[in-house]
Amino acid sequence: MKPAGAHRTLCLVLGLALAAVPPMSGAQERAPGTARLGSPPAVTAAPAQLAQSRYPSPNQPYDDVGGGTGGGDGGDYGGDDRRPTGEGRNWLIPAIVVGAAALFAIGKTLAQEKAETRDESAGTRELLRDGPQLAPQFNASAFGVRGLVRGGWPVVVDYAQQRPGRVLLRIAIPGAETVSYRLDQFGLGRHVLRFELPPFLGDSLRPAVIALTAADLETGQQTIDGFSVHGLGIGPRAVGSVAVDRLEFDPGLMRPARGDTARYAFRSRSDFDHAAVEFMQVSQSPDGVRKRYVKGQRIGPVQRDSRIESLPAQRWDGRDERAQPSAGRHQLQVRVWDEGGDWVGAWSESLVLVQ
Repeated sequence: MKPAGAHRTLCLVLGLALAAVPPMSGAQERAPGTARLGSPPAVTAAPAQLAQSRYPSPNQPYDDVGGGTGGGDGGDYGGDDRRPTGEGRNWLIPAIVVGAAALFAIGKTLAQEKAETRDESAGTRELLRDGPQLAPQFNASAFGVRGLVRGGWPVVVDYAQQRPGRVLLRIAIPGAETVSYRLDQFGLGRHVLRFELPPFLGDSLRPAVIALTAADLETGQQTIDGFSVHGLGIGPRAVGSVAVDRLEFDPGLMRPARGDTARYAFRSRSDFDHAAVEFMQVSQSPDGVRKRYVKGQRIGPVQRDSRIESLPAQRWDGRDERAQPSAGRHQLQVRVWDEGGDWVGAWSESLVLVQ
């Protein structure tokens, strides 16, 4: 991709408006004593009317070009991950955390998704049953979500960018042009953006890869730190603001050896048929925060305008699925989804340190 000063020559206006959403209520709240993943900037809103753009295939960033092996398979879903997975490698999201390799893997996945020809009914059924899927480990500055989309549906993303860089949100489905949105045009800070997917994605539910990447501005070949996604959702029930907010995860410090446990809570702004909470080990690196799945649980349906809090038996004991202590910092990940196809992924700002 060309430098930011020249990117306007690559843009094709889709005729859609990128509208601002009021900041989430309580987005900066946290329980006393909890740690944060860096120092979050103040919440800001995006400009009210800005044109969306789509980068045509001749001008795709380098990492949208498939082919080659790059960093290898990088650890796709395997036997070590116990969350529901796809019925074949075509449904996988690459589990690569190293910056340049992660960018390449995401770009390759998007290119392969665009070129796929397959019966999508199995993937649709899986996502309706198990919800949006992420890799068991990923770089927060270059990751993908396997989720359902539909032409004309609203998308909402709540993110923070603390360093200059090239930030893209891209959506790929088989047989269609990859849709790209340039998010760094809104500047540094916290933004909650809402927009609509283009009609050419179709009028029925389809599995898609939704990718977010934050790369260095000059070359676009290395991920940057200082980028975090707090919420991402697609579908009428997912938006307004992000339909899952006010995530709480505490205490800031726990010691499993002495019987400590961690509680979680969040608010749902809509009805969803399914919800899952997951505990992610996080570590800071120069190329972005790295996250690894530790343990999770399905918690059933959630109701509109309700606060969901862990029962005593649902509190996390600081151990992984093999009952081994998981030392280090951890973040709460919440996924909710509806049988109509709407879904949200959200991540807590507060962290729990396990010693």
